[in-house]
Amino acid sequence: MIAAGMLWLAACSSNDDSREPLDSSADDSASDDSANEKSCTLVGGIALSSTELILPDSLTASVTDAGSGREYTVAWSVTNGALTPTKGATVSWEATDSVAVHGPESMSIRATVSADGCDTQIVDETFDADWPDNQRTVVLYNSNAGVAESRDVALYYQAFRGVPDEGLCGIDSSATSRLPAADFPAWIHAEQICLDQLHGRARYIVPVYGVPFEVEGIVKDLFYETYVTTSLDALMVFGDTAQALLDAADDFPIRNPAYLPGESDTQTYTPYTPFAELWPTIAKDLADAGVDPQYYLVARIDGSSLSAALALIDRTETAEKLAQSGALAGIVYVDGRYGDEPPETDYTGSYEAGEWNMWGTRYLFEDLDWYDVVWDGNDEEFGTAPAPTQCPDALYFAGWYSYDHYNGCFEWAPGAIGGHLDSASAGDVRGGTNWTHEALEAGITATFGAVEEPYVAGMPEYDQFFLDLTSGASFGEAAYESTLLSQWMMVWVGDPLYRPYPQ
Repeated sequence: MIAAGMLWLAACSSNDDSREPLDSSADDSASDDSANEKSCTLVGGIALSSTELILPDSLTASVTDAGSGREYTVAWSVTNGALTPTKGATVSWEATDSVAVHGPESMSIRATVSADGCDTQIVDETFDADWPDNQRTVVLYNSNAGVAESRDVALYYQAFRGVPDEGLCGIDSSATSRLPAADFPAWIHAEQICLDQLHGRARYIVPVYGVPFEVEGIVKDLFYETYVTTSLDALMVFGDTAQALLDAADDFPIRNPAYLPGESDTQTYTPYTPFAELWPTIAKDLADAGVDPQYYLVARIDGSSLSAALALIDRTETAEKLAQSGALAGIVYVDGRYGDEPPETDYTGSYEAGEWNMWGTRYLFEDLDWYDVVWDGNDEEFGTAPAPTQCPDALYFAGWYSYDHYNGCFEWAPGAIGGHLDSASAGDVRGGTNWTHEALEAGITATFGAVEEPYVAGMPEYDQFFLDLTSGASFGEAAYESTLLSQWMMVWVGDPLYRPYPQ
């Protein structure tokens, strides 16, 4: 402050007044020109070819000339990604491996404009970039020569979704259904190599026909010190950190870090959260557990044969077109077993909680009022009197309980999704009498079940699952955000990218 004041006093105390011209207009004009040059506006801003970029598309950025008539140079910078060139009136931006790894990223692009006699002018603009689901998808097939059909299914699905070549990956295994415990480390290592091809941006894993769906002898029963056969898909969720998580939990199942809790009896639910928004919480939970944060949404394209798996893709394509036009139609069937009054309690893992899941699903769809809802509270299931014996135009289903059994009363509408709460509901997705296999054979578009005894707590919470679906979730997001336990029994069959309500 003292120095500034002294300079001001010196300027104002000149005693050489005799040298000042009587007419000072010439000097004033020169001073005005100098000021105008300093404040000249060279560009009006930045024009972008897009403000919401779907990767891997590139973006063009150009400065808009302000009409000053001056020659100027432009240097560019951006918060992430690569610019080509870095100087000039127009540049191209492309994504690098660090862009939008786990979800949408907002980028700031800056043009620094310079001209002789002018102050440097800086203009900024922002744009958002994200990888679409198909660019975040890894399709796993069995490259063993004995199951050549597995690659055929993978290629068919790749073509349907437009999955890039780096997202297509084969793992060689002589096992096609149940993976031996001794083969698990090699399998998970191979899976990680496939995931790494997408440079960290993978979100969905789609195993296809021919890929094992269960693994023996590496996870303990929830309540006993015995090893059981569990879902391989449920372990692949964590990539090559799966074994470290098992080690930390003494080989028991763990709480699912993507689970969104809800209370069926009070109809209080966690709102659907897109996976990208959920990722920071998942990452923190896994980091706190001492492992490198990895989490993937795993659902498979499968069935009794090559043709059955291809047909599932075709049904998904039909459903997708209806979904995008808002034309999904049908009836919601909900099958309770304890009468027409809900239970008095809703303790996690209890039979009452299983029944409350059905009541919650009923209430959800009745409140939405999008479709007719058919409820049955009889102990007998749909297809067995006194329950309704026919279920035409079935769009959604939730119900229980008959062990390893499917009542063939459903006529599945395009886009149909449903699952049955029983201990062997997906005992073999390619055969047998279990609910998942039979529903696939009958034409359902997506379904789910347990490979062995999951206990009630190991099944998804059906009302939370359907809440997520009807709120805009993909099948994969709804699957994992509604299930309490990880590294356990669930197998999800259907396209994880399918969104019944994309709007």
